[in-house]
Amino acid sequence: MTDRCDNKAPREGARGAARSRWPFRRVWAVALVAFRQGLRMRLWILAPLAIVVLVLADYSSPRFDPVFEAVPAAIGTALFVMLVLAVLVAVFFATYSIPAEIETKVAYTTVTKPLGCIELVGGKTLGMSALLLAMLAAVSVGACACFSFRASTVRSLAAERSREAHARYEADLNALKAVAERGPLRTHRYRNADAGPIIDIHHPAAASADADARWVLGETGMRLHWDLAEAPLSDWIGLYGASDAAARKTLLARETLREGLAAHQRSDEPQRAAKTFDVGLERLGKAADAWEATARLWQTHVQRLNRDRAPAAVRAFYANTAEAMMGTARVLAELRAGLSRADPAEAIPQIALPQVPPWRCRLDLKLEARPAPEEATRPTPVFLELIPQSPAPSRGRPASRTAQRTQYALEVQVSGSEGLSLPLVLPTGGLQEGDLPVPPTGVARLEVAAMRKGHLAGTRAGALSLVGPAGEKVHVPEAPLVVPKRLFGKLHLQGRSHLPRQAAVFRFGDVPEEILGGADTPVEIGFSLDAWSPATVETTAQIVFVKPGGGDSHVVRFTPESHHSTILYLDRDFWHGGPLEARLECLTDDDAFGLLPKSVRLRLPGGPFVWNFAKAVLKVWLFGTVVAAAGVLLSTRFSWFVSALATIVLFLLGMIRNFLIQSIHQAASQTPAGSLTRQSQEFLGHILRLVPDLRAMLPPESVNMGEVLPFSELGATFLWAGLGVLGMVLVGALLFKKREVAA
Repeated sequence: MTDRCDNKAPREGARGAARSRWPFRRVWAVALVAFRQGLRMRLWILAPLAIVVLVLADYSSPRFDPVFEAVPAAIGTALFVMLVLAVLVAVFFATYSIPAEIETKVAYTTVTKPLGCIELVGGKTLGMSALLLAMLAAVSVGACACFSFRASTVRSLAAERSREAHARYEADLNALKAVAERGPLRTHRYRNADAGPIIDIHHPAAASADADARWVLGETGMRLHWDLAEAPLSDWIGLYGASDAAARKTLLARETLREGLAAHQRSDEPQRAAKTFDVGLERLGKAADAWEATARLWQTHVQRLNRDRAPAAVRAFYANTAEAMMGTARVLAELRAGLSRADPAEAIPQIALPQVPPWRCRLDLKLEARPAPEEATRPTPVFLELIPQSPAPSRGRPASRTAQRTQYALEVQVSGSEGLSLPLVLPTGGLQEGDLPVPPTGVARLEVAAMRKGHLAGTRAGALSLVGPAGEKVHVPEAPLVVPKRLFGKLHLQGRSHLPRQAAVFRFGDVPEEILGGADTPVEIGFSLDAWSPATVETTAQIVFVKPGGGDSHVVRFTPESHHSTILYLDRDFWHGGPLEARLECLTDDDAFGLLPKSVRLRLPGGPFVWNFAKAVLKVWLFGTVVAAAGVLLSTRFSWFVSALATIVLFLLGMIRNFLIQSIHQAASQTPAGSLTRQSQEFLGHILRLVPDLRAMLPPESVNMGEVLPFSELGATFLWAGLGVLGMVLVGALLFKKREVAA
């Protein structure tokens, strides 16, 4: 005997009459049953156990600097323990309830009541979510008590250290005093810079920079960048590349015919002579076709020059060369047709190449070099490099980046203002000293860098031009871009104790005065230090705050720390709203900073800590509710063991989804296009994109450091979690409706 959970089945007797018109009451009743079932299974024991684990993990973990790391680490540990608790409840209890009721025959009572499948599955999910919320609330209370005790010890330690500390600069103690005075349980809102970091050069006062010039500093990784994709360099290379290929075919055909003639004159290998001669005739025909195609290519270029109204001498140069190539094509075709009738000994010497003008392209660049003040008499070594924009792949794989950056480069010495005229050499040409080789495609970008510490190399708009085979000069009107060095996704700011040196510029727009509060405005500065600098180096940083328009500035020096941010205060009398510019510099020769857009930002009051922590706990609860809904969905169709295993797999896929997609995309980019392997990788990547990104539902790590969790982010998590849970409840109800309950 079988029965089904079906909303459309007729209800008889008192049960049918007693069915309520309000389904929420029935959903709530099922949720209460699921909640009480969890309590009967003593799942509440996990809450005090989680608090014990939290306390033990917090107090047993070593901290490099307890003042700045103890409370953030405790918050991170608490949220992680709550995450583990949510996953345990979602995976094991959510997948247990429905299969257990079917196995213990409780499902018979359930399905014979006036209860719909959606109400049953929705009630189970709601009950799991309510149980999880109650457990997380209990753990949160214990965690807040732990935070309060830890904060009191940290505050006492900070006060003691601030009294005993001997700092190089007054600003070095600001962060320590902030913890000692206000405690570590503080939340902040941040106002990031509207622009920056922008790498600039701080020039000496005696050699101020021209506003129109672009400068790069030696041994900092900065480069001047011109995009030559629109320049005619690729057209010139294409023309001469085609003529070189046709010339090689012509010479090969002539050599083959000579071999056939020599074999025929020896009269000892007549068959070989005839075969070689036939091959030579075939190659001669291909050479004639190649010269005809090359001539048409040159004629097309002439038509383009006519449209652009190029000088008459330039058009005549290309037109005469194209005519000579077409004449050679006709001569070779006639020789091929007449070799069978004429004397080969007289015809073969007539196979000659057309008069193609030699390749005489060059690159003209006006550079200005400024040596370091301590090396005023030394020239500045400048490194020029043509980097292919789209290198030809080899066997379906991209060309080596190292080969690109060493094959088309040249180093020159520049003194003062100097105009460089560098011959450009084709890839097939011979390379001499002072020549700059060009990539095979001609589609490249030019990068220029100074190669000696403290030396400057600069230029301006219109300083670059290319000279073509006919002597035509093509100007590149744009000013070069200044491209700073990047390392591991961060902007590289190299240190130097003397001018000139790099400066990272952060610009804030019109900051409203009302969001700053009534006290001095704190500015938080945080960046990574150079891990390869000597341990004995004591880094010094300097930041200059400038009010645009007014010209007032405020200079602060400090010693940056790698394990916590530096707090500086802008006096209310100097700045309290409006635009602001900050210029950060490293004053240490053997050090460097790694910068991000949030390396310099305004720190604003953020409200109570408890409320911000509660919002983070709500995100963990929503995360657990989604995983629990997935467990209930799977349990409507499969047994407890299979449902729990499948929920774990879905949880892991959702957590590492982005990593898998990135790895598959990287592997596919190194696989030949069109291959079955690449198609399989791309298909797998599309499938993984259907898996929800569960990590996006978790609170960000910045919450541990006291950054306020925006209501917009919490609201978006509520929206996506609600839609996901609703969809899984509907699918679970459909699956449960089709599942037979054995009698």
